[in-house]
Amino acid sequence: MATDTLFVIGLMIVVSLTWGTLAIPSLRKRLPKIYLIARSWWLMLAALCICYLIAKITNNAQQFQSHPHQWLLIAFFILIGLRGSYEIKRLWCIDSKLRLILKLQACGLQAKSISAEKKLKPTNSYTRLNLLDLLFSAAFILLIISLIALQQLAWQREQYGVLLFVLFASQFNDIAQYLCGRLLGGKLFKRGLAPNISPNKSIEGAIFGSIFAALLASLLGIWLTPFDWSLGLLAAYGLAVSGIAGDLLESAFKRQHGVKDTGTLLAGHGGVLDRIDSLMIGVPLFTLLYWLFG
Repeated sequence: MATDTLFVIGLMIVVSLTWGTLAIPSLRKRLPKIYLIARSWWLMLAALCICYLIAKITNNAQQFQSHPHQWLLIAFFILIGLRGSYEIKRLWCIDSKLRLILKLQACGLQAKSISAEKKLKPTNSYTRLNLLDLLFSAAFILLIISLIALQQLAWQREQYGVLLFVLFASQFNDIAQYLCGRLLGGKLFKRGLAPNISPNKSIEGAIFGSIFAALLASLLGIWLTPFDWSLGLLAAYGLAVSGIAGDLLESAFKRQHGVKDTGTLLAGHGGVLDRIDSLMIGVPLFTLLYWLFG
């Protein structure tokens, strides 16, 4: 069995066991947010892994192996693109933004200090777009195109694990930053990483989280990719740092529109944009370099 297939199956087993453990009533009561995050992680990973495994099925009827079900992964990325586009458009529309804020407030995810009805009393149907709106939207569209292009490049070169390496190097960074921020935040630096954009992010979490995530992802890269250890470490660290930049870009976009999350689809995470923000800058850059030098 191929290493990338083993990784996908092993990952699903680990995440399933984690979610099942957190579903124990006593733990679920003590850690309700962590349980919701694990559940959303499981749902997203299950969809991705199922699409990936089916896409890897080969057709040996011809002189060379082909993957007739690659379209399933492409369809998965397109669906993410459509959902993310809807979340962006919802924030541009005054009425739908109001409904989103009220929904977030009802779920306890947004402060009720300012009445949404008064703050967003509509005078126009849509907000006036500015440079940040256009930049964020362009970054998101480029991300979806890059994911499809990366999958196609990796399949053509028969380096299937490269796609998994890129996706999970970024996700490791999210987890590592969160854990390092909780453990070390405020102990070395009094100032936050970007207090005006994302007050909860610490410099300690960014520094140590990115280093830890890069080391872990580089080990994964040795297993899944043709990269040597040094190149894998460089790529993983680049994905970690660019993941921080993508996260801050989305935080600035949300702050501009006065929302805590872009949706409630993924309990514990928010919307699709909240889940994939760390990919927005790193994946297009990696795809370009992989295309040119891979």
